[in-house]
Amino acid sequence: MPNQPSQQPQPFQQQPYPGQPYGQQPYPGQPYPPQPVPGQFPHGPVPQGPLTLPGWGAVPAALGVVASLVGLLVLPWVTIGDNSLGFLDFLDAVGDNLFVMPDMYVAWLAFVAVALQPLYALPWTLGAVRTQKVAKLMSGLPRTRLTHATFTRFRLLVATSALTILILHGLGIAMLFEGHFDVADPGPWVLLGGVVLTLAGNLIGPRKGPGLPQA
Repeated sequence: MPNQPSQQPQPFQQQPYPGQPYGQQPYPGQPYPPQPVPGQFPHGPVPQGPLTLPGWGAVPAALGVVASLVGLLVLPWVTIGDNSLGFLDFLDAVGDNLFVMPDMYVAWLAFVAVALQPLYALPWTLGAVRTQKVAKLMSGLPRTRLTHATFTRFRLLVATSALTILILHGLGIAMLFEGHFDVADPGPWVLLGGVVLTLAGNLIGPRKGPGLPQA
């Protein structure tokens, strides 16, 4: 009988799993997908848009600024006989030493405090903090980013500016009247009330924008 070439046994070939296209390595031979390193989280999409949006805090903040201006420049501060004196009338009684209370408060400190009142309050509550660069400029902390985690910190930081202004006005008014608040007209009270409104608006703050990162 002629010698016939012996047929070599064919190695077992695995068939693809159902649903797996032909020509690809079957599942048993495929490498495992890379596993995440413990302690790391997969990076999600980068949030887009502004960091903050106008919020309800803008209402009391803006009303407070207007009230403070009206209280300082329009309403009477004290009535002597039949004459009502406004804050600007006190300028005539200012002495030469402009760095001692209450002359310092009447001459320039009250005006500086009123000018600083909207400086942080309105941009913060109206949602003008749209980028991290603006947030760092406002906070004065170049390494602090505005995120969901630090949002309350920024609220307190901006509110601190209004609290400082409130303390300055309170000290100036207390020394100006020398404790005789019973003779004070609406002017100083409206001024202080306006600063309190601005302080409340700063605490309420803006709304969180779509671009605000988690951390």
